[in-house]
Amino acid sequence: MIGTLFAPATIEGALGTLASPYILLAILLGTGVGVVFGAIPGFSATMTIVLFTPVTIPFEPTTALIFLIAAYGGAVYGGSIPAILINTPGAPGSVVTCWDGYELTKQGRAVYTLAVSAIVSGFAGLFAAVFLLVFAPPISEFALDFGPPEMFLLAVFALTIIPAAKGSSLSKALLAGAFGLLIGTIGNDPQLSQSRATFGQTTLLAGVDFVVVLIGLFVLTEVFRLAYRGTVVTRDKQVEGGVSEVYEAARTVASKPVEFLRGMLIGTFVGSLPGAGADVANFVSYNEAQRWADDELAEKFGTGVIEGVIAADSSNNATQGGALIPTLTLGIPGSGATAALLGAIALHGLNPGPGLFDASGEIVYAMVLSLFIGNVLILAYGIYGSRHFGKLAYLPARYIIPAVAVLAIVGGFAVRNAPIDLYIVLIFGLVGLLFVKYDYPLVSLVLGVILGDIAESGFVTGWLLTGESATAFLFNSYIAVGLLVLIALSLVVTALKN
Repeated sequence: MIGTLFAPATIEGALGTLASPYILLAILLGTGVGVVFGAIPGFSATMTIVLFTPVTIPFEPTTALIFLIAAYGGAVYGGSIPAILINTPGAPGSVVTCWDGYELTKQGRAVYTLAVSAIVSGFAGLFAAVFLLVFAPPISEFALDFGPPEMFLLAVFALTIIPAAKGSSLSKALLAGAFGLLIGTIGNDPQLSQSRATFGQTTLLAGVDFVVVLIGLFVLTEVFRLAYRGTVVTRDKQVEGGVSEVYEAARTVASKPVEFLRGMLIGTFVGSLPGAGADVANFVSYNEAQRWADDELAEKFGTGVIEGVIAADSSNNATQGGALIPTLTLGIPGSGATAALLGAIALHGLNPGPGLFDASGEIVYAMVLSLFIGNVLILAYGIYGSRHFGKLAYLPARYIIPAVAVLAIVGGFAVRNAPIDLYIVLIFGLVGLLFVKYDYPLVSLVLGVILGDIAESGFVTGWLLTGESATAFLFNSYIAVGLLVLIALSLVVTALKN
């Protein structure tokens, strides 16, 4: 397999393909489209790929797939822009970016934070592309060892880091997480094929999409709070702008190589796990950044420290390379966005899986190598754009509130084209206000909703496969034992902090 990956003739052919002006134009447009759509609250990378896949049907496969993979990288980065500016994640993976990114915006450091985000996102994407090119076979083999028990334990580990990561009340964080898990049970029981908590509403049989929940909790809640507060930036703060902020951002990233490399490695590894994606990777990366920080800095996480933004965004963009590893080499999507890419690859006549490199090596190599150009463009778009994106913080609330509210409504409806999602957006907007008022962490609820399916399917399938034995389930493999140790450490650390 490794020998196949490094076939010189195939790489030479792929480089020749990338030299085509049409291919370069596809990367340029794809990255730009991804950044713009990723920056719209609710329009995740998955939705961007799904939306543009039909548009690429008239084009030949190489151009079409390179456009889509460029849009994927751009959308992953774009989700951090509204997260930093208006506390509204453009995609689920950008939730963690809000915690410190928005706090820095409120302190007048929007341009600086956006530039840091662009730099770590671009370089993390470049490193992830190298990993994809070099380490695809061994990482894919390791990810295959994650069976249902390991996926359940991974979900539990992610849930235990909620209070540890936010430093919030253990009881409030766990209650909010449990509420999120309950929301995740709405719909059709996948094991028994029976409806659960639908209250007779057939439109709820498909469940509550967590993207809709995210839009309600993070968009409408913030719209309500903005309407009360009157401005994005507090009145005693001014937004620092200009080239000096970009230079300072570059110096900051250069002075924190450990934080950047740790986030990038976590994002690449977790992204390569089927179904995990940026949502889980960013939470883990943020938690580890806080865990390894000294006590003084760890206490400040969530109040506007740049280390939190570096941890979140370096992991966020590194997942794109990691998620493509099982997608291209095994035909197993590493995230929702790569599942959409998998469909696009099949739509254009390629057969994703172990034989893909042999049958269509030149196209696949061109796709992988295009990530290098795409991430350089993310750096260019992000660094140049940060000086202008930051000025949005000056906009009066009377312009921001209606624009964001309309985007939230359109984004909420566009997820499934279901009218009931409009009500769900409104309900969770009000629920978010209550959570904020009584100091319950919103992110605990969100993570519960996201991980509900992974935990449930992993537990039920793993329980049956291990003969309904708790010992066999928990000690199914050395990976399961390692995850149990991490879960215990998270609980102990949280208990000690509380």
